[in-house]
Amino acid sequence: MDKLRVIKNEANRLLKANIFRQGLSIVDISHLEQGQIEHLAGRYIDKILIKLFKQNKISIEKNELDILKKEIIAELAGFGVIDRLLRDPTVSDILINGPNQIYIERMGRMEKVNVRFDNVEELSAVIERMMMKSGKRLNASSPFIDFRAEDGARVTAVIPPISASMPFFCIRKVLKDVLSIEDLKKFGTLDQKLLDFLKYCVMARLNILVSGSTGAGKTTLVNLLVREFIPQDERIVIIEDTQELVIEDSRHAVRLLTRSPSIERKGEVTLRDLVRLSLHLRPDRIIVGEVRGEEAFHFLHVINTGHEGSMCTIHATDSEDTLNRLEMLSLMGQANVDYKVIRRFLDLGIDLIVNMQRFPSGQRIISQVSEFNYQKDRCIINDIFSLQRKITADKEIHEVKLTGYVPSFWDRLKIRTDIPDDFFDIAE
Repeated sequence: MDKLRVIKNEANRLLKANIFRQGLSIVDISHLEQGQIEHLAGRYIDKILIKLFKQNKISIEKNELDILKKEIIAELAGFGVIDRLLRDPTVSDILINGPNQIYIERMGRMEKVNVRFDNVEELSAVIERMMMKSGKRLNASSPFIDFRAEDGARVTAVIPPISASMPFFCIRKVLKDVLSIEDLKKFGTLDQKLLDFLKYCVMARLNILVSGSTGAGKTTLVNLLVREFIPQDERIVIIEDTQELVIEDSRHAVRLLTRSPSIERKGEVTLRDLVRLSLHLRPDRIIVGEVRGEEAFHFLHVINTGHEGSMCTIHATDSEDTLNRLEMLSLMGQANVDYKVIRRFLDLGIDLIVNMQRFPSGQRIISQVSEFNYQKDRCIINDIFSLQRKITADKEIHEVKLTGYVPSFWDRLKIRTDIPDDFFDIAE
């Protein structure tokens, strides 16, 4: 297998060398259509592979040879050495720090992979190919870019002079396979008690904030709550920067995506625009992928106009930080709004905060579930579930347990769901 990988890499190098002799650069290749590249590569690939297999005294079946040829051409026509990483369903993030250093995140763990670009030009060509249909430019006058690739992946790229010496970029893939309830229980993200509680909260149409750091699993949890617990006959309006929530086609759902401005700086559609638009689309529930700017104010306005059961995610470290960040974001661009008005909106509009953490081991866990209220200028946070740590001889165990606190929305849970009377009792 190692020899086959060496042959594949050498074939890639020789194929590019043959094409370059025709007067084409790697940048020229990046602008060709896939069919043109396949035709161009087809002139040389057979001879190159036959020669390499003879030199290494390796025999290979015809069907295996055909597969190898397709892989090599796909890398040239697609995204070079990261093409197979983009197609790998177990890889969630690809981080490229120049041509010689590539890391991936797989199953929550970061690892360095043994692949590299030949040079900076090849790396730059891959970035250019990825952004070809985005309508954006990356050059010295616009040295960083954030865009969606054709498959929905979120791509951020930076080049000199913003980066110190060479281009680097980050690809956040949209995973096609949604984790199930059983997957999250198996990974230790939540247990059955916490799952039941979240189910009752969604069914009772509580407004839920899901917070956590990057990669903590916020979108995964919202995906699960929407797919599993929102009734099929309810109309959902989903607002996102990048299409990450995976919803069945049979769902009564409307998807809205932001749009970046064109090269002429025209045509931008922001989250704020879409949150305001959603009110005219007759939603039963509004799901906002992530609030990170002044759209937070409009989201609070929406959920305070009778739209129960809405959800959104936000970057924050715990429940208190979640409220502080949402208050700060809501005040952005709202010069004439007093902070007390925002706190009133928060108090009346948000019913539940679910905070997620990602640990160095790669494990993602719901670490805190809270409700809150403001008393004068002070925010009182009451944990319904909280994280408990146990240290054993060789590892640290994380468990999220009931605190015994009965939330103020208990009556809504009782009326709208079949939650047991003793649900919040703590077993002795």
